[in-house]
Amino acid sequence: MTKGDRTEYRGAWALLVLMFIAAIFLLIAGQRYEIRRLRAERDTYKGNTEALLLDSRAYAVRDSLQAAKVQSLELTLAEYKRFRVNDLALIEDLDLRVKDLSQVNAAQARTILELRSTPRDTFVIVKDSIHIPALAVHCGDAYYDFDGLVTKEQFTGRVEIRDSLLITESVEYRRFLGFLWRTRKVKSRQMDVVNRNPHSKILDIEHIIIRK
Repeated sequence: MTKGDRTEYRGAWALLVLMFIAAIFLLIAGQRYEIRRLRAERDTYKGNTEALLLDSRAYAVRDSLQAAKVQSLELTLAEYKRFRVNDLALIEDLDLRVKDLSQVNAAQARTILELRSTPRDTFVIVKDSIHIPALAVHCGDAYYDFDGLVTKEQFTGRVEIRDSLLITESVEYRRFLGFLWRTRKVKSRQMDVVNRNPHSKILDIEHIIIRK
């Protein structure tokens, strides 16, 4: 074997070694990426499981106002289409592009009013040239108005309820090694909803994040 052949032989071996090392690095990088992906899916699944088990939690705030807290759900668009068919149909009716969804929030409230009022002066309703005596009642505050009209034969009325919601989202980030500096990885998200209307109670809230 000539000197030139030995040099070419060594160069080929060096190239093979470099290709082998590069393949190992690529394999390790691929495995690390897959591990991070699986961990992220595991954390998402764990968070969704906790959110579904806990549901929303009601609590009282100042001035006898009532609020509710819920942990966020993280769903892919395909999962949202599968599990929220009715909500998806309503969103499409809003002329929104479903693929552009980033978050979906929902809340349910119940309003109970204890009505008490003194009838106003008697007055007369003229209907078809017939004079009908009637009593008017009214009660209300900053969050509702009730107006009623009582005649000998019937009662008619109107109730207007005005809810005022304060919605906040808080995010807790993971810390490096569990206790050092904060990272960009999200540990949990939760949403709090407060209804300023003291007559309304929040029954349920839902906070869904669409994962791209």
